[in-house]
Amino acid sequence: MTGTAETLPTTTRVSVSLLLSTTIIVYAIAFWQGSASLDAHDLTVAIILYTFFVFAEAFDVSFPHTSGTFHLSVGSPVALAAGLTLGPLVGGGVIILATLTESLIARRALIKSVVNVATFGLVTFLGGAVYHELADPSRSALGSVRNMVAVTAAGIVFILLNAAVVSFVVAPVVGASPLRMLQTNLSGIYIELVTLPPLGAIVPVLAAENPLALLVMVIPLIGPMLAFKGFENARRETQEMMERLADILERRDPSTYHHSERVTGYVRAILSEMPPLPYETTQGLLAAARVHDIGKVAIRDEALLKAGPLTDEEWAEIQQHAAIGADIVQHLWVYRPWAAVIRHHHERWDGRGYPDGLAGEEIPIGARIIAVADAYDAMTADRVYRPALDQATALRELDKGCGKQFDPTIVAAFHRAMGSEDHSATPTRETAPVAVP
Repeated sequence: MTGTAETLPTTTRVSVSLLLSTTIIVYAIAFWQGSASLDAHDLTVAIILYTFFVFAEAFDVSFPHTSGTFHLSVGSPVALAAGLTLGPLVGGGVIILATLTESLIARRALIKSVVNVATFGLVTFLGGAVYHELADPSRSALGSVRNMVAVTAAGIVFILLNAAVVSFVVAPVVGASPLRMLQTNLSGIYIELVTLPPLGAIVPVLAAENPLALLVMVIPLIGPMLAFKGFENARRETQEMMERLADILERRDPSTYHHSERVTGYVRAILSEMPPLPYETTQGLLAAARVHDIGKVAIRDEALLKAGPLTDEEWAEIQQHAAIGADIVQHLWVYRPWAAVIRHHHERWDGRGYPDGLAGEEIPIGARIIAVADAYDAMTADRVYRPALDQATALRELDKGCGKQFDPTIVAAFHRAMGSEDHSATPTRETAPVAVP
């Protein structure tokens, strides 16, 4: 989340204000009703957990899933552990201070720092409060079934509240539905349910033995952190490699160079004029658009660059590129959910397209969007077999294809995008944005 408070959507400003106010009120009431004291043992634990959290949050990681991209805070287990070990008030205070320190070190924007501090402070307090309300204080966090249930309940509260806050604060900024973003965040809840409560429960057990025993937590924290970080790097490098390959492929024909970038920009413009799709869907479609012609790597230059009419054999070879492209990306996790979009981006609304002759809404929505963007860019670019058409002529050609080659609703959305007063949303051939998630 970037930008000043004035540039953020009203919904986000209200949500941030409500979040901050709630956190302040919760801590004020807790402080008023109780006392926050630390002996030497608790102070040592607090310092160690503070250090762990600052270090862990510097290595926030993400990884792709079939329903979106999940971001894992490595500091979340530390935050829950602080609430379990030191109590909701003291533990939450330690995490608030640690979050603020990490934000200052990372030089995060003020609004993001406020959201992070308030969110971690609130979820740590409530998670700790749930545990201490349900648990038997005479036993350790793992000392009885009752306490293990209390740890699980605290973890569930921590995870659900954190997901809800992130969804309702961030969604308006990225133009997504808060409920859909919440659904996406909770799609990977099993990962956090498996990792968060056990790691959080180990800390108070170790702390009760000796505060310095917490240092053994470095290995279980750093191990998954480095593994996830390596996975994230592999995902990013895979996507960059595929995009680079697509660019190199387009250089075979100067008239198609930057074609996929422009198509991606047009897809973004179309999406901006359609009813909102889930955030993860729009990001996946943009990624697919960027490499939609990757299958042309298997097409011979004699067919791909031929200036005259194609023979039946050459046309059949050209038609294979969509299926080949889908087969290529099918083997890459980051693109796998969108392989069908790449395979079917040359299907026609009337069922006379290729490779499978799908018709109407049988064609994936992303493929229908790319089909319009792809056709428009092809018409407005110089090709070996004809000069470029002007914008008005190309739009008329799209209109002629409505209900035959193209989905009429997609063409209508494209018209709105091209005719909008904000031309920054509509890429030109010279400055098309590289809209890649």
